[in-house]
Amino acid sequence: MAELAGSDTFVVNADDANWMPKVDMEFKTDEEAYQFYNNYAKVVGFSVRKAWINRRASGVVISRTYVCHKEGYQGNRRDESEVKKPRQNERTGCLAHLTIKITENGTYRISEFHPMHNHELVAPGKAHALKSHRVAKRSRAAVAGMIASQKAKIEYLVRQAGGYRQVRFFSVEDAANKSWAPKVDMEFENDEKAYQFYNEYARRIGFDVRKAWINRKASGVIISRTYVCYKEGFHGNKKNESQVQQHRLRSSERTGCHARMTIKLAKNGRYRVSEFYWDHNHEFVTARTAHTLKSHRTANRARFHEVDYEDDSRVEPIAKDENLSELTVANQQGDLLPSHCKNYLHAKRKDTPKPGDVGAMLQYLQGRQVDDPAFYYAIHLDSEDQVTCFFWRDGRSAVDYGYFGDVVCFDTSYKINNYGRPLALFYGVNHHKQIVVFGTALMYDDTEECFKWLFETFKSAMNGKEPNVVLTDQNMAITNALDLVWHGTKHRGCAWHMYQNATKYLAQVFQGSRTFASDFRKCLYDCEDDEEFASEWIKMLEKYDLKENIWLKKLFDERDNWSVACGRGMFCADMSSTQRTESLSSMLKEHLRQENDLLQFLGNYERVLYGRRYEELLADHHATESNSLVASSRMLRQAANIYTPAVFDIFQKEFELSLDCMVYNAGMVETTYEYKVTSEGSLKVHLVRLNPLDGTLVCSCKKFEFVGIQCRHVLKALDVTNIKELPLRYFLKRWRKDAKVISLRDMHGLATDNELKSTRVKRFSSLCHIFSIITSKAAETVEGCKFIESQSDQLLVSVYQILQTQLEGPQFA
Repeated sequence: MAELAGSDTFVVNADDANWMPKVDMEFKTDEEAYQFYNNYAKVVGFSVRKAWINRRASGVVISRTYVCHKEGYQGNRRDESEVKKPRQNERTGCLAHLTIKITENGTYRISEFHPMHNHELVAPGKAHALKSHRVAKRSRAAVAGMIASQKAKIEYLVRQAGGYRQVRFFSVEDAANKSWAPKVDMEFENDEKAYQFYNEYARRIGFDVRKAWINRKASGVIISRTYVCYKEGFHGNKKNESQVQQHRLRSSERTGCHARMTIKLAKNGRYRVSEFYWDHNHEFVTARTAHTLKSHRTANRARFHEVDYEDDSRVEPIAKDENLSELTVANQQGDLLPSHCKNYLHAKRKDTPKPGDVGAMLQYLQGRQVDDPAFYYAIHLDSEDQVTCFFWRDGRSAVDYGYFGDVVCFDTSYKINNYGRPLALFYGVNHHKQIVVFGTALMYDDTEECFKWLFETFKSAMNGKEPNVVLTDQNMAITNALDLVWHGTKHRGCAWHMYQNATKYLAQVFQGSRTFASDFRKCLYDCEDDEEFASEWIKMLEKYDLKENIWLKKLFDERDNWSVACGRGMFCADMSSTQRTESLSSMLKEHLRQENDLLQFLGNYERVLYGRRYEELLADHHATESNSLVASSRMLRQAANIYTPAVFDIFQKEFELSLDCMVYNAGMVETTYEYKVTSEGSLKVHLVRLNPLDGTLVCSCKKFEFVGIQCRHVLKALDVTNIKELPLRYFLKRWRKDAKVISLRDMHGLATDNELKSTRVKRFSSLCHIFSIITSKAAETVEGCKFIESQSDQLLVSVYQILQTQLEGPQFA
């Protein structure tokens, strides 16, 4: 070791030690991890063998271990008496190794790294002769740039010898008053945080931790758990010792130590230390070997940010060498991943296309464009020319967006539901309260840049028209992208996604209480204003002892972005969440699996989409053929003639509830009457303002502003003032039977007269949108198609005559 440390054959950069493997490093492929470890081995002085490998049925490598060339013991396969030239046993059973495991995003992460060797290392000048270093690797040039100084190599070798720095452990008695020592009634967010805390305490004292007894509910929620010293109990052979061969007898390392920490689930969903026994009946490990204990081998980097190190004086260098005095104990034990190692952490992508998917998508998109001239698609590539997103919409989607694109939901629930392929949908609701899809995307990247491109593409596909309101998941990348692209759109968080996030962050609370879910839903959906929401939120925190919950504090501070109560003044077409697509997503999820053929999924997607549109066609027919409601109320007959049946059902329910409301005259301000209205079973008072001169109706519940249908409070106020019909302006066009009978210019915000004089390209684009809408509607029936065909010749003749009568000739500006 000393001879190697003094060698100057290799030069390594003093400020860049990222040639050394560390736990949690990530690599793009397993081969890249091998090359990195092999270059490290060449610097240190040993060879590498590819040892154990674990694969899926598809052949994908799940985990792999690379070992020192002296790992294990190598003997002759036949009896030594029959071997003419016995093989020399060069292996020493060395335990040095590096293990990688595949992550969710497809990269490979170092899960275990053992650097200690039990043999002499090869001098750097001779390392090139070792087997794994004989053939030059393609990555050698990249790694050579990082290996540049003798200093880092010396640091590593001395660190393995354990002699450049002395760590003083605390005694159990001295640690009792430290903030990092466990104490009864301490609370933790979850059982894993409690384990990390106790494991850090054990590392400072000098012992190892085992996860022992556990008690769960039928739902799987942990009720209590006990962590014990690694020498707890007695460890013997399961068989009678007389039945075990002498060389296989297991040595008993346990001493029956009683040191332990027990946690129990509290009412607030947190875990409280119910028992802590600190006394051990054995010696603690030395500083040199503490990091080799099982529970401390794969260090969690996060614990150095969570645990308060109040006394760093225990780390004192014994060497005065200036090359060693700069090192820290965190780097000594390999617990922290240095910032300069980030070069090895490749950019993470949400997903990557399955081989063959890109070709299948192009085949599908190009074929659809041939069948539907109004079909639109776009493909986004990253800086490495890798596909990150597909977007497409057909001509019918553009038409539907013109009718019902005032409120759009951007659904990325594939992230929560863990579907195989990253499907994302733009959708809204039609006048029958049915889902209508405006656009579809396959997103293999969820960065802000990719979302920005997607929103710009969607806007372009819809002739530059932005929605009034968009509902999305609470995602910073989505929020930033929307702010940059859709300037005139109001952005709201999705309450349904918020509820799903709560079930994850507050899992113990949900499982520990039968009433918390209903109380949380009440705050999300049932409050009518900010004051009521804040009141119910505080009651919930007090009831379940959650005042100190950091996640809920952050959620409350951001309530203006997602709370239904805080956004009731904004029209959302009765869509407070993206849960409406659950039925659509559930129909598609079986076909979204990676092992399924993409073209098969696209075919099923088309069938589901056409099925939805056929349901809309049936609803249109039913609304047209339905007779007027036979009722004594003039207002109900009026609503039945105007609203679609689905929306009329909502209005009728409000009308029936208004019959049980109580109303009180609260006075008059100029020409406006004010009424106080209370609903049956509720003490909450709603203020209704009614101006009979201009027909203005306003209620403090803001149901009309949020849903677009008048509330029971307004209907009651109209009844007491003998107004028997609702002013027509309170029947929103989007909820009416004739919702699709609108001006094409108004529908798509097509070019105005001034804009038509600008350029030929703009005129051409505007006319294409007009005729795509006409042809899309006409193609639904044979009669409509024949009519357009019969009018096309006459239309072309009329256009030709206009061109002939223009003295200045056609404008090609």
